[in-house]
This record gives sequence, C-alpha cells and structure tokens, in this order.
Amino acid sequence: MKLFTAIKRSKNKDSNAFQVLFELFYSDVYKTSYFITQDFSLAEDATQEAFCKAFQKLDTLREFNKFGSWIKTIAARCAIDIMRKRQRFTVVEDFAQFSQDNYVNSLPQLLPENELEKNELKSCIKRAIYDLNPIYRQVIVMKYFLNLTSQEIADALDLPVGTVKSRLFRALKQLKISLQDENNSLAKEESLQ
Repeated sequence: MKLFTAIKRSKNKDSNAFQVLFELFYSDVYKTSYFITQDFSLAEDATQEAFCKAFQKLDTLREFNKFGSWIKTIAARCAIDIMRKRQRFTVVEDFAQFSQDNYVNSLPQLLPENELEKNELKSCIKRAIYDLNPIYRQVIVMKYFLNLTSQEIADALDLPVGTVKSRLFRALKQLKISLQDENNSLAKEESLQ
C-alpha cells in the first residue's frame, strides 16, 4: 500500500491502513521520543500517545508527503509534555543505536582522522545537548534532528517564530560555550600528560 493511499484511507478511519502507517513510522517516532525523554518507557508512552493523537487529528494533515515530519513533531510534543508532567530530565550516556549523528557528519572540517577522537566528539556534543535546558533541547532536536523549519517548529509548539529563533540562538550559544569549555579542559589534560 502506498503512503498516499494509506493516509487517505486512514483519514476515513480505516484502522488497517493506519496500522500500515504505524509500522512504517514507528521507529522514527520512537527515536524522536527517546531522544527527548532519554527513557525507554517514557519514549514508548510518548510514541503511543503520538500515534493516538495523529489518528484522531489526521483530517488536519493537508500535505500527505509531510506525514513523517508531522508525526515526529507530535511525538516531540508528547515527549516534552510527559517530561513536564514528571519534571525530571536525566542524562543517558549511551544511545549509540541512533543514526542521528548528522550534526557531526555535516561538519567534515571538524572531524579528526582518528576514529576514537571522532567518537569522543560525538559524545561531547550529545552530552552538551543533554545538558541544555529542556526548552532549548526541544528546539535543537526539532531543528537539527527532525529537520523542521523555524516556522514548522513555531506551528508545532504554538509559539511565535521569533521565540523559536531566539531559543535556537540561545541554545546554539550555550552549546558553543559548553563545547569550548570541554575543548579547553581536554587541552589542559593533554598538556599535563
């Protein structure tokens, strides 16, 4: 069944067609939820809630080809809502199962030749993202992992575009400071050896 057909039939409340959509997008939705919650159980809850909301609101989707971005945005919002309710933000050291290393791979001039250094850079960036305030982490994930525009993020979060841009600016500024501090501490350690 083609994506267009599955969405169209799902809009008519065909649960079998929606099952096809669920199976096609489950992995991406779960990864999005986990990246925000950093907890397997909470990510599962957010994923389930996202698909339920998507099924209920499918008639609001205008562009069928944007279903993937749309459902991941719903998942991100569900994950943030769950985190707000629980008011806890934890750091998870290992989430290597995610293929979302584009932020490192898109900066080839920064990638060291040594694979160990490359992995350490990825780890530093992930830690820096996790250390961000949740409202900043949210926009970073939506912008750089879900590849949403500032307008799409604003629409998804019911925020003005200016607020989204401001949060992105502040988040990137904090990431820069954090990564510079990390780099300085690594340089200091190397000089002591």
